[in-house]
Amino acid sequence: MKTKHLFLFSMISTLGMPSLPAKEMVPEPAVDKKPNLLYIFPDQYRLFALGIWSDPAYKDAISTIGDPVHTPNLDKLAKQGALFTNMCSTQPVSSPHRAMLLSGMFPEKNGIKKNCTIDNTEELHHDIVCFTDVLAQEGYETAYVGKTHWHRTQALFDKMGNYKGTTESPGGAYQNKFDTYIPEGKSRHGNKFWYQHLNNNSHYNAIAYSNRPELIGGKSDGEAYRPKRFTSTVEADVIIKYLKNQNNERNPNKPFSIIWSINPPHPPYNRLTDCDSAVYNKYYRDLSFDELLLRDNVVKSKNLQKQEKLKLCAQVYYSLIKSVDDEIGRVLKALEETGEADNTIIVFTSDHGEMMGSHGRMSKSVFYDESMLVPFIIRYPGKIKPHVEDLMMGSTDIMPTMLGLMGMGDKIPETVMGNDYSDGLLTGEYKKHSKPKSALYLSKNKKGVRTYKYTYVVKEDNTYELYDNVNDPYQKKKISLDDIASQERSFLKKALGEWLTKSRDEWANVKKCEGYITYQ
Repeated sequence: MKTKHLFLFSMISTLGMPSLPAKEMVPEPAVDKKPNLLYIFPDQYRLFALGIWSDPAYKDAISTIGDPVHTPNLDKLAKQGALFTNMCSTQPVSSPHRAMLLSGMFPEKNGIKKNCTIDNTEELHHDIVCFTDVLAQEGYETAYVGKTHWHRTQALFDKMGNYKGTTESPGGAYQNKFDTYIPEGKSRHGNKFWYQHLNNNSHYNAIAYSNRPELIGGKSDGEAYRPKRFTSTVEADVIIKYLKNQNNERNPNKPFSIIWSINPPHPPYNRLTDCDSAVYNKYYRDLSFDELLLRDNVVKSKNLQKQEKLKLCAQVYYSLIKSVDDEIGRVLKALEETGEADNTIIVFTSDHGEMMGSHGRMSKSVFYDESMLVPFIIRYPGKIKPHVEDLMMGSTDIMPTMLGLMGMGDKIPETVMGNDYSDGLLTGEYKKHSKPKSALYLSKNKKGVRTYKYTYVVKEDNTYELYDNVNDPYQKKKISLDDIASQERSFLKKALGEWLTKSRDEWANVKKCEGYITYQ
């Protein structure tokens, strides 16, 4: 291909015709080349935090109001692909979702039932054939950039954050109590190019580890490097270099996959120093509480200090979202410049949402829509037509569906417990698996299902909560099972029982809360 372009360039010059500089010349796409993948997922980014929901053509696609965010790059992406409205995070917390994303397996089988922290010995099982393992086996140039959070957190570092692999001196220190560096080996699950950030309670003071010395000041893999810049900007720079293959990071004749795990808008977001002051000043500084927190279920505290604190959190959270959108825009522009955009599947999503004052709560982990519903956009030029998509997928469905879209449905590991819905997305006909009528919700002491109409959650103390999401889209009023038709009541109980059985959940083993759950 390179020889061909040099020949063409020579011919054009000989004819005296104007020519482009060599660096702008883009190779023609290879015939029948497998599609590339760019999978982007910021942490704690809720469904409602997209500017497109304020677009008159899309505002009725969801039943509640969108946040006052500015996301022009993501809005453009959404208009070019499938824009999901019912994507559910099965267990809306970081580590469990990431384990399900990578493995296609539920927590009881993949090894992670709660967040990986210093007091938790769980981690994603090393021997599982994960999403990126399959891609590597199929000849992809695989890259992972950003946050991980699926590996056991241990005191294997020295005091400077350098990985020593032992708890004995000079090891014995933790680098981060919520996350840890993943050394070369099975736990990287086939990702050849590695650039990992560990965020130390700051979006501007993360520690980076990489197997590319040129990206970390010449350091070796496992040695701590501090870029001291906004993490998303640093990661965007890394990905742009990778796309342009500036340092021969990959074989340009092979398809590539990039998983970009962005930490913002995850906390911290409670100080002005947590975000870009220019973005804050331009878009959010002068907005009132009521202009920022638009959702009808936000609890406005009578305590002015608490109210101002929530207001600031929203301002910083939205500012981080704008900054993330800016960096995504830079990467998408670079992808276009490589000539690979039309042969690249782009996915934008998140691991879970953010309550941001709804129901008087912050953070995630709960079954309310602000926590459980996440954005999901798939752009696949020439294959998926732009449309609003109501498919209700869960976390374990992502891996098999993506492999199906990439033409590798026959390579889905037998261990995968999720479903491949790629045929429905490509043709509108769900032949491999019927379009789901419900999605599972998991937490330690609550299990539930979300349908297009209801959210039904059973608690371990043998009580339940039920909401009508159609007539009460902000989930403000609890209703009784006796308030709905017997057929609907039976469906909810049966669906939850089927999900718990399928996921091998411990509740199914003992038929817990059997009065509210119908087990098989």
